[in-house]
Amino acid sequence: MTKRYSRIAIIGGGPVGLGVAKALGLEKFPQIDLFEKNSKFGGLWNYEGPTTTRPSIPSVHHSDPEFNNDEKSPMYKYLETNITKEIMQYKDFPFPEECETFPTRQEVLQYIQNYGETLSTDVNVLFNSNVLSVEKIDDVWKVEVTIDGGNIETREYDAVVLANGHYNQPYIPDVEGLKQWNKLEAGSITHAKYFNESLDFKDKTVLVIGNSASGLDIALQLSTVAKKVYNSVRTPSPVADIKIHGVEEIGEIVKYDYLNSKTVVTKDGAHYKDIDAVIFCTGYLYKFPFLKSYLSGDDALLTNGERVRRLYKHLFYIPDPSLVCVGLPKSVIVMPFAECQGAFIARVLSGRLRLPSEKEQREEELKEIEARGEGKEFHNIKPPLDTAYCQELQKIIDDQGLNEGFEADRWGDYRVGLRKESGPAKARRYEQIVEHANSLRENNEPYRLLRG
Repeated sequence: MTKRYSRIAIIGGGPVGLGVAKALGLEKFPQIDLFEKNSKFGGLWNYEGPTTTRPSIPSVHHSDPEFNNDEKSPMYKYLETNITKEIMQYKDFPFPEECETFPTRQEVLQYIQNYGETLSTDVNVLFNSNVLSVEKIDDVWKVEVTIDGGNIETREYDAVVLANGHYNQPYIPDVEGLKQWNKLEAGSITHAKYFNESLDFKDKTVLVIGNSASGLDIALQLSTVAKKVYNSVRTPSPVADIKIHGVEEIGEIVKYDYLNSKTVVTKDGAHYKDIDAVIFCTGYLYKFPFLKSYLSGDDALLTNGERVRRLYKHLFYIPDPSLVCVGLPKSVIVMPFAECQGAFIARVLSGRLRLPSEKEQREEELKEIEARGEGKEFHNIKPPLDTAYCQELQKIIDDQGLNEGFEADRWGDYRVGLRKESGPAKARRYEQIVEHANSLRENNEPYRLLRG
Protein backbone atom coordinates (compact mmCIF):
# COMPACT_ATOMS: atom_id res chain seq x y z
CA MET A 1 0.00 0.00 0.00
CA THR A 2 1.11 3.57 -0.72
CA LYS A 3 -0.05 6.80 0.88
CA ARG A 4 -3.81 7.33 1.01
CA TYR A 5 -5.00 10.91 0.71
CA SER A 6 -8.13 11.95 2.61
CA ARG A 7 -9.02 15.46 1.47
CA ILE A 8 -9.16 15.98 -2.31
CA ALA A 9 -9.78 19.20 -4.24
CA ILE A 10 -10.77 19.10 -7.91
CA ILE A 11 -10.49 22.41 -9.73
CA GLY A 12 -12.77 22.51 -12.75
CA GLY A 13 -16.21 21.12 -13.60
CA GLY A 14 -15.78 20.66 -17.32
CA PRO A 15 -15.83 17.32 -19.17
CA VAL A 16 -12.43 16.31 -17.77
CA GLY A 17 -13.07 17.34 -14.17
CA LEU A 18 -16.36 15.43 -14.17
CA GLY A 19 -14.79 12.29 -15.64
CA VAL A 20 -12.22 12.29 -12.84
CA ALA A 21 -14.78 13.16 -10.15
CA LYS A 22 -16.89 10.17 -11.25
CA ALA A 23 -14.02 7.81 -10.43
CA LEU A 24 -12.94 9.54 -7.22
CA GLY A 25 -16.50 9.45 -5.93
CA LEU A 26 -16.40 5.64 -5.74
CA GLU A 27 -13.30 5.52 -3.52
CA LYS A 28 -15.05 6.80 -0.37
CA PHE A 29 -12.63 9.62 0.39
CA PRO A 30 -13.66 11.53 3.53
CA GLN A 31 -13.72 14.80 1.54
CA ILE A 32 -13.92 15.60 -2.18
CA ASP A 33 -14.59 19.21 -3.12
CA LEU A 34 -15.09 20.18 -6.78
CA PHE A 35 -14.73 23.89 -7.50
CA GLU A 36 -16.39 25.29 -10.64
CA LYS A 37 -16.17 29.00 -11.39
CA ASN A 38 -19.37 29.01 -13.47
CA SER A 39 -22.93 28.50 -12.23
CA LYS A 40 -23.17 25.13 -13.99
CA PHE A 41 -21.07 22.26 -15.31
CA GLY A 42 -19.62 22.38 -18.79
CA GLY A 43 -16.25 24.12 -18.73
CA LEU A 44 -15.30 25.39 -22.18
CA TRP A 45 -18.70 24.26 -23.57
CA ASN A 46 -20.36 27.16 -21.74
CA TYR A 47 -20.80 29.51 -24.71
CA GLU A 48 -20.50 33.18 -23.76
CA GLY A 49 -21.31 34.96 -27.01
CA PRO A 50 -19.36 37.70 -28.82
CA THR A 51 -16.56 39.64 -27.15
CA THR A 52 -14.36 42.65 -27.88
CA THR A 53 -11.39 41.11 -26.06
CA ARG A 54 -8.23 40.57 -28.10
CA PRO A 55 -5.21 38.38 -27.33
CA SER A 56 -1.65 39.44 -26.57
CA ILE A 57 0.20 39.71 -29.87
CA PRO A 58 2.44 37.79 -29.90
CA SER A 59 1.83 35.48 -26.94
CA VAL A 60 3.49 36.46 -23.68
CA HIS A 61 4.59 34.38 -20.69
CA HIS A 62 2.12 34.14 -17.81
CA SER A 63 4.54 36.15 -15.63
CA ASP A 64 4.64 39.04 -18.12
CA PRO A 65 2.84 42.26 -17.02
CA GLU A 66 0.99 42.25 -20.36
CA PHE A 67 -0.33 38.74 -19.78
CA ASN A 68 -4.10 38.63 -20.24
CA ASN A 69 -5.70 36.07 -17.92
CA ASP A 70 -8.92 35.93 -19.93
CA GLU A 71 -10.98 32.82 -19.26
CA LYS A 72 -13.59 33.32 -21.96
CA SER A 73 -14.89 30.11 -23.49
CA PRO A 74 -13.49 29.38 -26.98
CA MET A 75 -16.92 28.23 -28.19
CA TYR A 76 -18.35 30.04 -31.21
CA LYS A 77 -21.93 30.49 -32.33
CA TYR A 78 -22.24 27.79 -34.99
CA LEU A 79 -20.21 24.84 -33.76
CA GLU A 80 -20.70 21.10 -34.00
CA THR A 81 -18.31 18.37 -32.87
CA ASN A 82 -15.72 16.88 -35.19
CA ILE A 83 -16.15 13.38 -33.74
CA THR A 84 -19.26 11.24 -33.54
CA LYS A 85 -21.44 11.05 -30.47
CA GLU A 86 -20.90 7.27 -30.25
CA ILE A 87 -17.17 7.58 -29.62
CA MET A 88 -17.16 10.75 -27.53
CA GLN A 89 -19.67 9.61 -24.89
CA TYR A 90 -18.92 8.70 -21.29
CA LYS A 91 -19.20 5.09 -20.19
CA ASP A 92 -22.77 3.76 -20.06
CA PHE A 93 -24.10 7.26 -20.70
CA PRO A 94 -25.14 7.64 -24.35
CA PHE A 95 -26.26 10.84 -26.02
CA PRO A 96 -30.03 11.07 -26.56
CA GLU A 97 -31.26 9.23 -29.65
CA GLU A 98 -32.66 12.42 -31.15
CA CYS A 99 -29.20 14.00 -31.08
CA GLU A 100 -27.54 13.90 -34.50
CA THR A 101 -24.30 12.03 -35.18
CA PHE A 102 -22.21 15.20 -34.81
CA PRO A 103 -23.78 17.08 -31.87
CA THR A 104 -24.01 20.85 -31.61
CA ARG A 105 -22.29 22.74 -28.80
CA GLN A 106 -25.70 23.17 -27.11
CA GLU A 107 -26.29 19.41 -27.16
CA VAL A 108 -22.84 18.67 -25.80
CA LEU A 109 -23.26 21.19 -22.99
CA GLN A 110 -26.59 19.65 -21.97
CA TYR A 111 -25.06 16.18 -22.14
CA ILE A 112 -22.18 17.19 -19.85
CA GLN A 113 -24.57 18.80 -17.38
CA ASN A 114 -26.72 15.66 -17.34
CA TYR A 115 -23.64 13.55 -16.69
CA GLY A 116 -22.71 15.81 -13.79
CA GLU A 117 -25.98 14.86 -12.14
CA THR A 118 -24.76 11.25 -11.93
CA LEU A 119 -21.79 12.03 -9.66
CA SER A 120 -21.66 10.40 -6.26
CA THR A 121 -23.09 12.43 -3.42
CA ASP A 122 -19.62 12.09 -1.87
CA VAL A 123 -18.48 14.74 -4.35
CA ASN A 124 -19.24 18.17 -2.90
CA VAL A 125 -19.77 20.51 -5.87
CA LEU A 126 -19.28 24.24 -5.31
CA PHE A 127 -20.51 26.37 -8.22
CA ASN A 128 -19.63 30.07 -8.67
CA SER A 129 -16.40 29.32 -6.85
CA ASN A 130 -13.35 30.93 -8.40
CA VAL A 131 -10.01 29.52 -7.23
CA LEU A 132 -7.57 32.35 -6.56
CA SER A 133 -4.55 30.54 -5.18
CA VAL A 134 -3.24 26.98 -4.75
CA GLU A 135 -0.11 26.62 -2.66
CA LYS A 136 1.60 23.83 -0.71
CA ILE A 137 2.61 24.99 2.76
CA ASP A 138 4.00 22.61 5.41
CA ASP A 139 2.83 19.53 3.50
CA VAL A 140 -0.72 20.86 3.19
CA TRP A 141 -2.37 22.31 0.08
CA LYS A 142 -3.94 25.70 0.83
CA VAL A 143 -6.68 26.57 -1.65
CA GLU A 144 -7.93 30.15 -1.57
CA VAL A 145 -11.30 30.43 -3.26
CA THR A 146 -14.19 32.82 -3.63
CA ILE A 147 -17.19 30.77 -2.52
CA ASP A 148 -20.44 31.33 -4.42
CA GLY A 149 -19.16 34.66 -5.70
CA GLY A 150 -18.92 36.03 -2.16
CA ASN A 151 -16.53 35.47 0.72
CA ILE A 152 -12.93 34.40 0.19
CA GLU A 153 -12.05 31.24 2.10
CA THR A 154 -8.87 29.21 2.49
CA ARG A 155 -9.44 25.47 2.58
CA GLU A 156 -6.94 22.70 3.26
CA TYR A 157 -6.37 19.51 1.26
CA ASP A 158 -4.01 16.57 1.03
CA ALA A 159 -4.13 16.37 -2.77
CA VAL A 160 -5.20 18.69 -5.60
CA VAL A 161 -6.42 17.71 -9.07
CA LEU A 162 -6.03 20.48 -11.65
CA ALA A 163 -8.81 20.16 -14.25
CA ASN A 164 -9.13 23.83 -15.16
CA GLY A 165 -8.84 23.27 -18.91
CA HIS A 166 -6.22 24.43 -21.33
CA TYR A 167 -8.05 26.58 -23.85
CA ASN A 168 -7.53 29.90 -22.11
CA GLN A 169 -4.17 31.30 -23.23
CA PRO A 170 -4.01 31.59 -27.04
CA TYR A 171 -0.70 30.83 -28.71
CA ILE A 172 0.33 33.43 -31.31
CA PRO A 173 3.87 33.14 -32.71
CA ASP A 174 6.22 36.12 -32.98
CA VAL A 175 6.53 36.61 -36.73
CA GLU A 176 8.35 39.51 -38.41
CA GLY A 177 6.13 42.57 -38.71
CA LEU A 178 3.26 41.19 -36.63
CA LYS A 179 3.74 43.57 -33.68
CA GLN A 180 3.86 46.61 -35.96
CA TRP A 181 0.74 45.45 -37.83
CA ASN A 182 -1.15 45.12 -34.57
CA LYS A 183 0.09 48.51 -33.39
CA LEU A 184 -1.02 50.23 -36.59
CA GLU A 185 -4.44 48.57 -36.73
CA ALA A 186 -5.38 47.25 -33.33
CA GLY A 187 -8.22 44.77 -33.52
CA SER A 188 -7.43 43.47 -36.99
CA ILE A 189 -5.59 40.47 -35.51
CA THR A 190 -7.32 37.93 -33.31
CA HIS A 191 -7.37 34.26 -32.35
CA ALA A 192 -9.86 31.42 -32.82
CA LYS A 193 -10.72 31.74 -29.12
CA TYR A 194 -12.47 35.06 -29.87
CA PHE A 195 -14.15 34.11 -33.14
CA ASN A 196 -17.95 34.14 -32.93
CA GLU A 197 -19.56 34.09 -36.39
CA SER A 198 -18.89 34.76 -40.06
CA LEU A 199 -20.95 37.98 -40.24
CA ASP A 200 -18.27 39.76 -38.21
CA PHE A 201 -16.03 39.49 -41.30
CA LYS A 202 -18.54 40.20 -44.07
CA ASP A 203 -16.95 41.50 -47.31
CA LYS A 204 -13.44 41.35 -45.80
CA THR A 205 -10.29 39.63 -47.01
CA VAL A 206 -9.36 37.35 -44.13
CA LEU A 207 -6.19 35.39 -43.44
CA VAL A 208 -6.71 32.27 -41.32
CA ILE A 209 -3.52 30.82 -39.84
CA GLY A 210 -3.58 27.05 -39.33
CA ASN A 211 -5.55 24.08 -40.62
CA SER A 212 -6.39 22.23 -37.44
CA ALA A 213 -10.05 21.49 -36.74
CA SER A 214 -10.79 25.10 -35.76
CA GLY A 215 -8.79 26.55 -38.66
CA LEU A 216 -10.65 24.49 -41.25
CA ASP A 217 -14.04 25.16 -39.70
CA ILE A 218 -13.55 28.91 -39.30
CA ALA A 219 -12.19 29.28 -42.86
CA LEU A 220 -15.21 27.38 -44.14
CA GLN A 221 -17.68 29.50 -42.17
CA LEU A 222 -16.01 32.72 -43.32
CA SER A 223 -16.23 31.62 -46.94
CA THR A 224 -19.98 32.26 -46.98
CA VAL A 225 -19.72 36.05 -46.58
CA ALA A 226 -16.05 37.10 -46.75
CA LYS A 227 -14.68 38.72 -49.88
CA LYS A 228 -11.76 36.27 -49.85
CA VAL A 229 -10.25 33.80 -47.37
CA TYR A 230 -6.62 32.75 -47.37
CA ASN A 231 -5.79 29.69 -45.26
CA SER A 232 -2.10 29.62 -44.34
CA VAL A 233 -0.78 26.13 -43.63
CA ARG A 234 2.57 24.47 -42.99
CA THR A 235 1.44 21.13 -44.38
CA PRO A 236 -1.45 20.52 -46.80
CA SER A 237 -4.82 19.93 -45.25
CA PRO A 238 -5.99 16.29 -45.15
CA VAL A 239 -9.09 17.50 -47.00
CA ALA A 240 -7.24 19.83 -49.39
CA ASP A 241 -8.89 18.19 -52.40
CA ILE A 242 -12.32 19.36 -51.20
CA LYS A 243 -12.70 22.83 -52.68
CA ILE A 244 -14.39 25.60 -50.75
CA HIS A 245 -15.54 28.55 -52.84
CA GLY A 246 -13.66 31.68 -51.78
CA VAL A 247 -10.93 29.87 -49.81
CA GLU A 248 -7.34 29.62 -51.08
CA GLU A 249 -4.73 27.52 -49.29
CA ILE A 250 -1.35 29.27 -49.10
CA GLY A 251 2.00 28.60 -47.43
CA GLU A 252 3.39 29.50 -44.03
CA ILE A 253 3.53 33.26 -43.35
CA VAL A 254 7.03 34.54 -42.55
CA LYS A 255 6.46 38.31 -42.76
CA TYR A 256 3.68 40.83 -42.14
CA ASP A 257 4.10 44.15 -43.98
CA TYR A 258 1.25 46.44 -43.03
CA LEU A 259 2.70 49.59 -44.63
CA ASN A 260 3.03 47.87 -48.01
CA SER A 261 -0.69 47.50 -48.80
CA LYS A 262 -1.27 45.23 -45.80
CA THR A 263 0.75 42.45 -47.39
CA VAL A 264 1.82 39.07 -46.03
CA VAL A 265 4.72 37.03 -47.41
CA THR A 266 4.87 33.23 -47.38
CA LYS A 267 7.89 31.00 -46.89
CA ASP A 268 8.03 30.30 -50.62
CA GLY A 269 8.14 34.04 -51.42
CA ALA A 270 4.53 34.60 -52.51
CA HIS A 271 2.91 37.96 -51.63
CA TYR A 272 -0.76 38.52 -50.72
CA LYS A 273 -2.01 42.05 -50.17
CA ASP A 274 -5.04 43.95 -48.88
CA ILE A 275 -5.53 41.69 -45.86
CA ASP A 276 -8.28 43.12 -43.66
CA ALA A 277 -8.17 40.65 -40.77
CA VAL A 278 -5.96 37.86 -39.43
CA ILE A 279 -7.30 34.98 -37.32
CA PHE A 280 -4.73 32.72 -35.65
CA CYS A 281 -5.93 29.14 -35.24
CA THR A 282 -2.65 28.08 -33.69
CA GLY A 283 -3.65 26.43 -30.46
CA TYR A 284 -3.08 27.31 -26.84
CA LEU A 285 -0.42 27.39 -24.14
CA TYR A 286 -0.75 25.59 -20.82
CA LYS A 287 -1.22 27.67 -17.71
CA PHE A 288 -2.35 27.38 -14.09
CA PRO A 289 -2.87 31.04 -13.13
CA PHE A 290 -3.74 30.22 -9.53
CA LEU A 291 -0.83 27.82 -8.83
CA LYS A 292 1.85 29.25 -6.53
CA SER A 293 4.00 26.15 -5.92
CA TYR A 294 6.45 24.21 -8.09
CA LEU A 295 6.94 26.94 -10.69
CA SER A 296 10.71 27.48 -10.41
CA GLY A 297 13.95 25.53 -10.54
CA ASP A 298 14.89 22.44 -12.52
CA ASP A 299 11.58 20.78 -11.67
CA ALA A 300 9.37 23.74 -12.60
CA LEU A 301 5.97 22.47 -13.69
CA LEU A 302 5.72 25.21 -16.33
CA THR A 303 8.30 27.24 -18.23
CA ASN A 304 7.16 28.66 -21.57
CA GLY A 305 3.72 27.01 -21.44
CA GLU A 306 4.29 24.71 -24.40
CA ARG A 307 4.08 21.66 -22.16
CA VAL A 308 3.64 20.70 -18.51
CA ARG A 309 6.87 19.29 -17.09
CA ARG A 310 7.93 16.57 -14.67
CA LEU A 311 4.79 14.50 -14.95
CA TYR A 312 4.33 10.74 -14.82
CA LYS A 313 1.85 9.55 -17.47
CA HIS A 314 0.93 13.19 -18.16
CA LEU A 315 -0.71 13.15 -14.72
CA PHE A 316 1.28 13.06 -11.49
CA TYR A 317 3.88 15.68 -10.60
CA ILE A 318 6.88 13.42 -10.08
CA PRO A 319 8.49 15.24 -7.10
CA ASP A 320 5.10 15.41 -5.33
CA PRO A 321 2.31 13.09 -6.59
CA SER A 322 -0.26 14.90 -4.42
CA LEU A 323 -0.46 17.34 -7.35
CA VAL A 324 -2.29 15.89 -10.35
CA CYS A 325 -2.78 17.53 -13.76
CA VAL A 326 -5.54 16.06 -15.94
CA GLY A 327 -6.73 16.55 -19.49
CA LEU A 328 -3.37 17.73 -20.85
CA PRO A 329 -3.07 15.44 -23.91
CA LYS A 330 -4.27 16.76 -27.26
CA SER A 331 -5.82 14.85 -30.19
CA VAL A 332 -7.71 12.56 -27.81
CA ILE A 333 -11.38 11.69 -27.27
CA VAL A 334 -11.85 13.83 -24.19
CA MET A 335 -14.71 12.24 -22.22
CA PRO A 336 -13.68 8.55 -22.23
CA PHE A 337 -10.06 9.68 -21.93
CA ALA A 338 -10.93 11.61 -18.75
CA GLU A 339 -12.62 8.54 -17.27
CA CYS A 340 -9.56 6.48 -18.13
CA GLN A 341 -7.30 8.96 -16.33
CA GLY A 342 -9.80 9.22 -13.49
CA ALA A 343 -9.82 5.46 -12.86
CA PHE A 344 -6.03 5.50 -12.58
CA ILE A 345 -5.89 8.63 -10.39
CA ALA A 346 -8.55 7.32 -8.02
CA ARG A 347 -6.57 4.16 -7.30
CA VAL A 348 -3.36 6.10 -6.72
CA LEU A 349 -4.84 8.71 -4.39
CA SER A 350 -6.70 6.02 -2.44
CA GLY A 351 -3.35 4.35 -1.76
CA ARG A 352 -4.28 1.17 -3.64
CA LEU A 353 -2.11 1.59 -6.73
CA ARG A 354 1.65 1.79 -6.40
CA LEU A 355 3.51 4.28 -8.58
CA PRO A 356 7.03 3.42 -9.77
CA SER A 357 10.01 4.96 -8.00
CA GLU A 358 10.75 8.63 -8.68
CA LYS A 359 13.83 7.56 -10.64
CA GLU A 360 11.75 5.31 -12.90
CA GLN A 361 9.16 8.03 -13.44
CA ARG A 362 11.82 10.54 -14.46
CA GLU A 363 13.33 8.03 -16.86
CA GLU A 364 9.94 7.51 -18.49
CA GLU A 365 9.49 11.25 -18.98
CA LEU A 366 12.90 11.42 -20.67
CA LYS A 367 11.86 8.67 -23.06
CA GLU A 368 8.76 10.65 -23.97
CA ILE A 369 10.88 13.75 -24.57
CA GLU A 370 13.10 11.73 -26.89
CA ALA A 371 10.02 10.55 -28.80
CA ARG A 372 8.10 13.85 -29.11
CA GLY A 373 10.42 16.63 -27.99
CA GLU A 374 9.94 19.23 -25.24
CA GLY A 375 7.75 21.60 -27.24
CA LYS A 376 4.09 21.77 -28.23
CA GLU A 377 4.07 18.20 -29.55
CA PHE A 378 4.89 16.65 -26.18
CA HIS A 379 1.24 16.25 -25.13
CA ASN A 380 0.01 15.57 -28.65
CA ILE A 381 -1.04 11.93 -28.34
CA LYS A 382 -2.41 11.30 -31.80
CA PRO A 383 -4.06 8.00 -32.77
CA PRO A 384 -3.04 5.26 -32.20
CA LEU A 385 -0.99 6.65 -29.28
CA ASP A 386 -4.16 7.70 -27.44
CA THR A 387 -5.48 4.16 -27.55
CA ALA A 388 -2.14 2.75 -26.40
CA TYR A 389 -2.06 5.25 -23.51
CA CYS A 390 -5.47 4.20 -22.18
CA GLN A 391 -4.63 0.53 -22.63
CA GLU A 392 -1.40 1.04 -20.70
CA LEU A 393 -3.12 2.69 -17.74
CA GLN A 394 -5.68 -0.13 -17.69
CA LYS A 395 -2.92 -2.75 -17.81
CA ILE A 396 -1.24 -1.25 -14.74
CA ILE A 397 -4.58 -1.41 -12.91
CA ASP A 398 -5.11 -5.01 -14.01
CA ASP A 399 -1.57 -6.12 -13.17
CA GLN A 400 -1.99 -4.88 -9.62
CA GLY A 401 -5.38 -6.61 -9.30
CA LEU A 402 -7.32 -3.41 -8.72
CA ASN A 403 -10.56 -3.98 -10.58
CA GLU A 404 -12.70 -2.85 -7.64
CA GLY A 405 -13.85 0.73 -8.07
CA PHE A 406 -14.66 2.73 -11.18
CA GLU A 407 -13.74 0.98 -14.42
CA ALA A 408 -13.36 3.08 -17.54
CA ASP A 409 -14.40 1.66 -20.89
CA ARG A 410 -11.67 -0.63 -22.14
CA TRP A 411 -10.12 0.27 -25.47
CA GLY A 412 -10.72 -3.09 -27.07
CA ASP A 413 -11.82 -3.97 -30.59
CA TYR A 414 -15.13 -2.08 -30.38
CA ARG A 415 -13.71 1.25 -29.22
CA VAL A 416 -10.63 0.95 -31.42
CA GLY A 417 -12.94 0.32 -34.37
CA LEU A 418 -14.97 3.42 -33.53
CA ARG A 419 -11.74 5.42 -33.29
CA LYS A 420 -10.55 4.25 -36.70
CA GLU A 421 -13.92 5.07 -38.28
CA SER A 422 -14.10 8.56 -36.76
CA GLY A 423 -11.67 10.01 -39.32
CA PRO A 424 -13.51 8.77 -42.42
CA ALA A 425 -16.86 9.70 -40.83
CA LYS A 426 -15.70 13.28 -40.28
CA ALA A 427 -14.31 13.46 -43.83
CA ARG A 428 -17.74 12.50 -45.17
CA ARG A 429 -19.37 15.05 -42.90
CA TYR A 430 -16.89 17.71 -44.04
CA GLU A 431 -17.87 17.14 -47.66
CA GLN A 432 -21.51 17.74 -46.72
CA ILE A 433 -20.67 20.92 -44.81
CA VAL A 434 -18.54 22.27 -47.67
CA GLU A 435 -21.41 21.72 -50.10
CA HIS A 436 -23.69 23.48 -47.61
CA ALA A 437 -21.28 26.44 -47.25
CA ASN A 438 -20.80 26.75 -51.01
CA SER A 439 -24.58 26.92 -51.45
CA LEU A 440 -24.87 29.61 -48.76
CA ARG A 441 -22.19 31.69 -50.48
CA GLU A 442 -23.94 31.43 -53.84
CA ASN A 443 -27.14 32.71 -52.18
CA ASN A 444 -25.28 35.43 -50.26
CA GLU A 445 -26.32 33.93 -46.91
CA PRO A 446 -24.14 33.82 -43.76
CA TYR A 447 -23.07 30.53 -42.26
CA ARG A 448 -25.48 28.46 -40.21
CA LEU A 449 -25.33 24.87 -39.03
CA LEU A 450 -26.36 22.07 -41.33
CA ARG A 451 -28.94 19.97 -39.55
CA GLY A 452 -30.98 17.01 -40.69
